[in-house]
Amino acid sequence: MKQMNKLCPKAMVVFCVLFLNMFFVQAFAQRPATEHRNGMLILGSADMQTLVDRVEVGFKLYQSAVPFDYIIVSGGCAAHKSELCEASEMAALLVEKGVPEELIFKEEKSKTTVQNYAYSRMLRKADGSNVIRPGDKLYVVSNHWHAIPVAARFTANDSVTAVYHIEGGILPKDTDKVNYTGIFDPNISSDAYVAKALWPMTSAMFSVEGRKGAPRTSYRFMNGLVYVQSPATPEGDKLEETAQAVPAIPSNWAGQVDAAYYNSVDKKVYVFRGRQYARFSPGAKVLDAGYPKQLTELVKNLPAGWQGGYLDAAFFHTKTREVFLFKGEEYMRLSAKGNTVAAGFPKKLNTFIPEWPFSWGSGDLDAADYSSKEDKVYLFRGKEFIEISLDGSPQLQQGFPKAIDPALPQTPVGKK
Repeated sequence: MKQMNKLCPKAMVVFCVLFLNMFFVQAFAQRPATEHRNGMLILGSADMQTLVDRVEVGFKLYQSAVPFDYIIVSGGCAAHKSELCEASEMAALLVEKGVPEELIFKEEKSKTTVQNYAYSRMLRKADGSNVIRPGDKLYVVSNHWHAIPVAARFTANDSVTAVYHIEGGILPKDTDKVNYTGIFDPNISSDAYVAKALWPMTSAMFSVEGRKGAPRTSYRFMNGLVYVQSPATPEGDKLEETAQAVPAIPSNWAGQVDAAYYNSVDKKVYVFRGRQYARFSPGAKVLDAGYPKQLTELVKNLPAGWQGGYLDAAFFHTKTREVFLFKGEEYMRLSAKGNTVAAGFPKKLNTFIPEWPFSWGSGDLDAADYSSKEDKVYLFRGKEFIEISLDGSPQLQQGFPKAIDPALPQTPVGKK
């Protein structure tokens, strides 16, 4: 450690240990491809020239002897008040250079390096399979040393052989963050790390309307738990285990519900997981008989690109009796009779309302919910939500997007 103190200032000792540890991994970055898949993760920036530089680093690696199975470009829209959609810009630059479009996967929710890791780790293909999988060799690319701790976390916590690939001038600017060692902590599981980093991301939601104007009860699925909100309960809002809050949901679905909605006409809750959906009555302890069923049984003319399931969000519009489904960059309306896809759908999600927020990119929602009393729909994405009035032409309410509540609980559910 005395030798280390000579090489590095005390404030940077932890970072230097991490750097030197990863150096030996980096030495093998150019080995011939193994039987495992090879992936590339290019980290974004809110500065266009920096994006161009990082894409160039990634493209030169793409031209090397390494055969890549996928390339993830990671970066959201309007990060640090920029006017860029980072992932889209990087994807366009790569395609312009000749990289096949089908090889590129966009992650456009992240606004920080921590979120680059978290959202890329969760990124899925249309069929629901993860882009980054255990056993992969992953090249984390940048012209900045933040690639080092991201690669370290993938290697230590995700059964991925990750190496950093950095080129260019990496000396920090005055505005650069220089300590990224908090990303690398092998003692914190990636599931726990991501849960804390992305809280209070809502993965699915439904609300049960009370009779004769009674308050509605909302159920928000958050990191394997359910946040129950009801003005009618004396104890107020509660964060509960899925089995306690929604006992009808099968135990193997807990923490894996993709979307949900309450149909106020048939008085049933619909939940979706993968290629299946299930139905139950509010408060029931078991599913309706015969469920789960295949998604194609609910929507007879489901488009080919949607048949793999893994919906992002859904809601039921009480006034028109239509179901709205969301997946990736698209959404569609199901007709009130027969649950068939309405003419002209699917459509691009960013056409859902005229004032689609720039910071929300091309879509990729997490959840949706509808209030019949207000005739409004709430859409959730990352740590934010928007409120849309459906009275007449859909309109974004002023002041949105807004941050999602509640705060991260300090005590695990069920423990004191």
